Parts: sequence; structure tokens; C-alpha cells
Amino acid sequence: MPSGAGAYISLAEYQAAKASYASSKVVLFFNATWCSTCKKARSNLEANLSAIPADLAIVLVDFDSETDLRRQYGVTVQHTFVQIDAAGTELAKWSGSLTAAAIVEKTV
Repeated sequence: MPSGAGAYISLAEYQAAKASYASSKVVLFFNATWCSTCKKARSNLEANLSAIPADLAIVLVDFDSETDLRRQYGVTVQHTFVQIDAAGTELAKWSGSLTAAAIVEKTV
């Protein structure tokens, strides 16, 4: 990860080191490999990791396999973002962002 950039990590990486993200804005990105807009968002994020602010962690969540998390946050469609606090409480939810800047605009 580029110096000063935020995190772009898997759900497993987040769960293994959750405490280290307590002071960050954490956004769960529910996405699917078969989803064309999800793929575009992932490509944009991966090509511009330095655009992710240092205080933001974007956590990739597999839409197809993480059914309990989907249910917990009321996620019914892929390409949904859920911002959570350190306790896992939902702070905001939206769909469709394609860039780090667009994600930042939606965070609270």
C-alpha cells in the first residue's frame, strides 16, 4: 500500500486486525465477481490506491458468500457500501460509487 494511503483490504484482513482500524472510517464494499459495476469500482480503486485517504479503510465483502453480513446490514444488491463504526454499527449505506473520491463524499 502506498505511504499515506488508506486501506483496501479483504474482510478476513479487517477481521484479523479490526482494532487497528478503530480510528479509521470503515466502509464495507459488498461486491460480486460477476457484477460489472463492482468490477469497474474495484479496478478504479486498485489502480488508484493512493487516492484512498489515510483515515479510510475500504473492506471488500463477497456479496455471494457473506449472507449473514448482508442480512445484518440489510444489503439486497451488490455494489452496496456500508460505513460502520468500531462496534460494527451502521453509520451510512449507499450504492454505486466507482471511485475513492465518490466513497469519501458519502461517508459521515
